[in-house]
Amino acid sequence: SNHVREKDGMWAVLAWLQILASKNKDESKTLVSVEEITKAHWKEYGRNYYCRYDYEGVDAAKANEMMEALKKKCEELKGKEMKGMTVASAENFEYNDPVDGSVSSNQGINIIFKDGSRIVFR
Repeated sequence: SNHVREKDGMWAVLAWLQILASKNKDESKTLVSVEEITKAHWKEYGRNYYCRYDYEGVDAAKANEMMEALKKKCEELKGKEMKGMTVASAENFEYNDPVDGSVSSNQGINIIFKDGSRIVFR
């Protein structure tokens, strides 16, 4: 694919601009801030947590072996309980571009739990 790499930041900015625009439609009212939106989100849905671990300098063959083994386990993970959380789905994610029809395979192993939490291995 010839898309811009590492564009998450750009999408995050566009998402926040859309959220701010939708919350501030009435010009006669005081502007709703990002802080207010965030606190309202936390009040309704609870806090969200994100953690990323990057492993540099690992043996590529061993890393690929681990990922292949995890891909094979995806089918049997559905319905399993892990530390009190039940797996809703597990898949080797691929992105199908709706604009140019390209397919980006092997974008990571997504393990999604019934409560909406997820783990992504890439």
